[in-house]
Amino acid sequence: MEESEARQVFEELYRGSYRRLLAYALQRTANSEDAQEVVAETFLVAWRRLDDLIDAENPLAWLYGVAHRMLANQRRRQRRQQKLNEKLAGHTNDILPETAHRDVEGRRLLAEVIEIIDELPPRYQEVLKLTAYQGLSPAEIASVLEMPPVAVRTLLYRARIRLRRLLDERYPGWGLVIEEPE
Repeated sequence: MEESEARQVFEELYRGSYRRLLAYALQRTANSEDAQEVVAETFLVAWRRLDDLIDAENPLAWLYGVAHRMLANQRRRQRRQQKLNEKLAGHTNDILPETAHRDVEGRRLLAEVIEIIDELPPRYQEVLKLTAYQGLSPAEIASVLEMPPVAVRTLLYRARIRLRRLLDERYPGWGLVIEEPE
């Protein structure tokens, strides 16, 4: 199949099934961002395996099957993230500087910042935590997440911008400077 023909078939499938797949994902996820991520990943697989999709007896059912697997993958990632958060919460006192242990206000503020980080999308949480908690560089994070370093730097930049916005909303004029990615 020619690329233009493949693109046309894909676009028709996309237009005909996007809303249904989004509704399916929205019913099974905690928020619309997670649902949209599932649908995007589903259509990425559909594009990569377009021949299989076209040959499927029921293309919509095929797409639902892919979305189902994407949801399962997302749940596994979220469970791993939750376990990491619980583990890190138990070690927070170990990673704080000595002066912060004595400073109740500093610990309270740190706990609030951690809560705000936990409100970010999982991909943003992961890169921020790998940077802040583990002290990894963007190149090291790229290796951990099996992503190109430039993608990690972009993700870190976006995560920091989102974190900065949330902090500004809750604490106007807080004045904390967040380092830009290297």
